[in-house]
Amino acid sequence: MSALIIPCYIKSQWDIDCLNRLLNSVREQNQPFERVYLIDDASPLKYAPRHDFIEHIILSVNGGPARARNAGIDRALKLGIQHILFTDHDCILDKQWNAQMVSFLDQTDFAAVGGMTHSWGNTFLDHYHDINGTLAGKWLLPDRKELWYMPSLNFGMKAFAAEQFPFDERFPTAAGEDVDLCLRLRSKYKIGFCPDAKLWHDYGYKNSISGFGKFVKLFKKYKSSSATVYEGHTVLMWDSSESIFKGNMIQ
Repeated sequence: MSALIIPCYIKSQWDIDCLNRLLNSVREQNQPFERVYLIDDASPLKYAPRHDFIEHIILSVNGGPARARNAGIDRALKLGIQHILFTDHDCILDKQWNAQMVSFLDQTDFAAVGGMTHSWGNTFLDHYHDINGTLAGKWLLPDRKELWYMPSLNFGMKAFAAEQFPFDERFPTAAGEDVDLCLRLRSKYKIGFCPDAKLWHDYGYKNSISGFGKFVKLFKKYKSSSATVYEGHTVLMWDSSESIFKGNMIQ
């Protein structure tokens, strides 16, 4: 059994369009999820779900994606769900995504898994993200046998790992909370890479010129969490990692 957790903060029609597109891809999964939790993090814009398979949970106070994901984890654990998977509202799942993630967790000793993330758009900025591995996982070097880190938009954990390692709710935005979780989880377990669990992420660039400001803002947001992440993880001073992009190209 698997549950999908989608935190969301809806503030524009573009967010609603993205969410509906994601839920269409959830509906088209070859292997359905046991539960789909849409956790609305006190969005300023109301969203009326048109997909009857989701459990729509609206939080009364905005607390960030870490807190929203933990609300979904709590519900999944109470139901005895075995595998807890995560994505974001601006992603599109491959039809085999759930089946691939679940199969990987069932057939390996890894406690968590990350898939392969591609850019949805076709601008120069989208291609940069693919090559840079902005939202891709990173191999732990030198062996490349486990992931050092995997962004939460294409991530899953076995239930026992999710119970022991919830997201740290001190992270107020979607920046650094997944790095922190992966580093804590790796103190006890390993994160595997499933290249066949594919999804696409929409950065929302209309073209490379008009999108440049959004591109810069994205990296500033990720940089804003560095102090909090470094504070709790001195391992960052000596761990060596590399984007999974090159490994995937070789395959």
